[in-house]
Amino acid sequence: MELVDLYDIHHNKVDGVKEKKSLVKGEFRLSSFIWVMNDKNEILIQQRLKTAKKAPNMWGTTAGGVISGETSLQGAKRELFEELGIVANEDDMRFIGSYMRVRDFVEIWLLKANVDIRDLKLQEDEVQDAKWVSISEFEKMLDQGIGIRSGYDIFKSYYDDYYMHYENDN
Repeated sequence: MELVDLYDIHHNKVDGVKEKKSLVKGEFRLSSFIWVMNDKNEILIQQRLKTAKKAPNMWGTTAGGVISGETSLQGAKRELFEELGIVANEDDMRFIGSYMRVRDFVEIWLLKANVDIRDLKLQEDEVQDAKWVSISEFEKMLDQGIGIRSGYDIFKSYYDDYYMHYENDN
């Protein structure tokens, strides 16, 4: 049983904790999505298990629910460690946006890190593969129906605004 903190429709934390599957209309929880980008501006994506209930064999970012007592950042760091074995430094993580889904608020993080694929420790019951890809390669995967779009549009907007404009000006 996974307990989650409760949030209202305005993304405000409210008193109360519930099992994540027992939320009713008007109750929300937090989820964290983490986009990992290296110095080559490639993104680290992972492939879900072929036996996964949701999006089997699909490629996407690291993501998961925030458990009760955690902040979104703490949940993001935990998910990176659980799913890929990455120990993230908070100073290397940047909050880049959020959006509301039916039962949760997704908070999106960017981790700048040059991780060696050979050093990853894939969570056997969730992840079957991981690789670095360019943004254009991932967009092709989205078009082919093998990529998971969740959180990508916010990440891409941030990337376009910051990396394509600010970084090129310096």
